[in-house]
Amino acid sequence: MNVRDLLVATASLVPDRAALVLGERRMTYRQLDRLSNQVANRLLSEGLGRGEHVAILMPYCPEWLVTYFGIVKAGGKAVVLNAILKATDYSRLLADSDSAILVTERSFSEALSTVLPNLPLLRRVFEWDSTTFSEAMDASPDTMPAIALDEGEACTIVYTSGVLGRQKGVVHTHRSLIAAVDIVTPGLEQTPADVVVGMIPFFYLLGLAIVALISVREGSTVVLLPRFTARAVLDVSHREHATVLVGVPAMFNALAQVDESTVAEYDVSHLRVAVTAGAKSSPFLMSELERKYGLVLCELYGTTEAIASTMGSVRDRRLGTAGKPLQQYRIVDPDGRQVPSGEIGELVVSSPELMTGYYNAPELTAQVYRDGWFFTGDLVREDADGYIEYVEKRSFIIVTAAGTKIPPTEVEEVLLTHPDVAEAAYVGIEGPDGNQIPTLFVVQREGARLTRTAIRKFCVEKLAEFKVPRRIEFIDNMPKTGSGKMDRRALKEMGLAHPGP
Repeated sequence: MNVRDLLVATASLVPDRAALVLGERRMTYRQLDRLSNQVANRLLSEGLGRGEHVAILMPYCPEWLVTYFGIVKAGGKAVVLNAILKATDYSRLLADSDSAILVTERSFSEALSTVLPNLPLLRRVFEWDSTTFSEAMDASPDTMPAIALDEGEACTIVYTSGVLGRQKGVVHTHRSLIAAVDIVTPGLEQTPADVVVGMIPFFYLLGLAIVALISVREGSTVVLLPRFTARAVLDVSHREHATVLVGVPAMFNALAQVDESTVAEYDVSHLRVAVTAGAKSSPFLMSELERKYGLVLCELYGTTEAIASTMGSVRDRRLGTAGKPLQQYRIVDPDGRQVPSGEIGELVVSSPELMTGYYNAPELTAQVYRDGWFFTGDLVREDADGYIEYVEKRSFIIVTAAGTKIPPTEVEEVLLTHPDVAEAAYVGIEGPDGNQIPTLFVVQREGARLTRTAIRKFCVEKLAEFKVPRRIEFIDNMPKTGSGKMDRRALKEMGLAHPGP
């Protein structure tokens, strides 16, 4: 089995079922299959060679997935670029990835006009929304090219900051992507009847593998939600009779905080499961989410390099944990020794769904990949029943002047139980003496009138003394990454730029 076969098989079984929905637009599996064939033939007519790299730089839209499958069908490697970076970033990533062709839209190519001429390997740029490309697509055959694909060959390179904190290309094969689909699908119990609201773009692996590829294999319908608001989710869930929601914890926190009278305005009775990943969720708010929407919350832990490492399934999950391991794993101390149950250590995994490495970066690969084991850089603990609790990225642990370590999520979980707190983030800001100042950033709920004194009093009552923040900042909006996760690096920069009490 390869990635192409997922679509071909489903399009032959349920050709007229809606594959993708965006607002009023609906694309069936037959259309997705045939349009991607046309993209493949268009690329081949431009001389795309076997295994050459084709970059995708597009917003969250049906054409993104059409392009992805077209590249795969043409025997190329899809280079997946995040659509919210800067022109200088794309210049470096297009060069680093050895991309021969770029498929994009005019708005992106115009922004890149000064950097594209400096990329000697990039010989062609296609703009989906140009008349030229549209006419070329119409003239391309909609039959699938006869190209043999091997499950062990690389088919996708996803650029991510990931474990080492700098953009690099994570290389996945057909086998690793299919393995992730195979390992996650049973726990979600997804079927062709499901309607999946994807709140995460396809240029993240959570969107590509867990939303798109699982749905394509099962013949489910994917509803694209390019811009998250709680109201937008309620509206589309009501209109499309959605059954599955996929997003990051911050999105589900917002949904959990919607008042019940507002939820009652919509028919969300079809919802059965929510899938969250990318950060630790709040047990308190996830319990509220389950109660208000009548669904089951499944938390998935994975990275771009190791797509699915642990998971809480529909029938076996524990709120506050990322479920149980889906593959071989160890939890180790800094010296690589296994830690006892209940203690914090770094999660190390081995599985068929692991990347093969970072593209053209053997030194970086060697830092995280040792003897077939991937070192995630993430700290976890395992409880007595085998559930894995995600603690924090090792680099975000706060270390006090006394040397005490504070996992930020332990403090954030407590703050989210406060009725007037909408969002909370705890980070270590470097002080003049070089020590970290534990700093709490708070977004208040609408209409709330919190003070630093009130927040500090709440923290003193609920937290151990060493976890109480030394500095409290109120902000209007929590900075987020493109995938909707809390951006701790941006908060650190904010704290350094504006020293406060």
